[in-house]
Amino acid sequence: MKYRILLILLISLFLTLCIFCLSDQRNLTQKASFYAVGDNLIHPVVYRDALQSNGDFNFEPMYESLQKEIQAADIAYINQESPIGGDEKGLSGFKQFNTPSDIAEDVMNTGFNVVNGANNHALDQGTDGLLNEIELWEHFKHVFYTGTFKSQKDRDTIPTFNKNGIKIAMLSYTYGTNDIKPENKYQINYFNEEQIKKDVAKAKEQSDMVMVSAHWGNEGKHEPNAQQKKYAKVFADAGVDVVIGTHPHVIQPIQWVKGDNNHQTLVAYSLGNFLNGQSTGNESNALGGNLQFNIEKQPKGITIKDVKWKSLVTHYDIANPIDSNTRQNFKMYALDDYSNNKAKKHALNSKPKNEMTKDKLEAITKKVIGDRYLDDSSY
Repeated sequence: MKYRILLILLISLFLTLCIFCLSDQRNLTQKASFYAVGDNLIHPVVYRDALQSNGDFNFEPMYESLQKEIQAADIAYINQESPIGGDEKGLSGFKQFNTPSDIAEDVMNTGFNVVNGANNHALDQGTDGLLNEIELWEHFKHVFYTGTFKSQKDRDTIPTFNKNGIKIAMLSYTYGTNDIKPENKYQINYFNEEQIKKDVAKAKEQSDMVMVSAHWGNEGKHEPNAQQKKYAKVFADAGVDVVIGTHPHVIQPIQWVKGDNNHQTLVAYSLGNFLNGQSTGNESNALGGNLQFNIEKQPKGITIKDVKWKSLVTHYDIANPIDSNTRQNFKMYALDDYSNNKAKKHALNSKPKNEMTKDKLEAITKKVIGDRYLDDSSY
């Protein structure tokens, strides 16, 4: 009888310890949700549509339908494709963009808190334009801006931010800057394998997780090119956790790329366009992507979970039926909330050979992304 009681006590003690350990493990887990979109590319037709009677620009209504979901994320990333070089220089579009400074506050109010500036248009307004954008974002204390730098010291300091007890390094690289050379090499990072390896190694020492913003690929192509695949493997071998791809202006696949020591890197090759007024392409340029996942930090390391893709649409109407190049009523939609009736009114349908329908956008999504990461597998 005595031994039976002792056995019961030992079993009870063991179960209590197990429950305590599991509870303690849960308490040691930090979590953060992540939301990312692609190129915020403000063509003149977009900023003219945002112009108010008092001379200010208001872009916030254009993002309104996505605002709730963006604000719900702990980390919300956007690539500010068109530079904010300073209103006094005059506003402009392709090939040398200059976007109204009001865009910064509207992006922040929409809920984005991580902004990348490393892309091929970063030097469109020269060094003073690049510095203007850095200094502008510095006014928004709740926004982490990176990708361009004011000094060698800034460039050599690993850009990191903290969210829910997770320290994240955000490195940024671009394939080029439209043949405009920086006055100082430290101002922006170009793809360079040796430098990337050094940066990532340093970042891994100073953070829990390493992310990369990669501006790469061929415009208008849904498949990653050889350079993208090469550097995806470079990032994976170096131990990067996530790569967010931009530049092609169309969506490209998501893949887990295997690196050295069986490390797995989540690579979204291109999230396509976000808000834009691109008139030189087709319906694929109005189709962007939203990548979402959850980050979990435990004593054993970082885990990326629940990876999901949602397609997004930039909608706009023809302002003047006589001139199909006039655009108005710019607004972002989740593809799930877009309708064929709405799509029929899209200005891109006025262009020859374009077929802007929800069904076609869903077909492109399914072909490029596949079913694995889609919330709605009926695509």
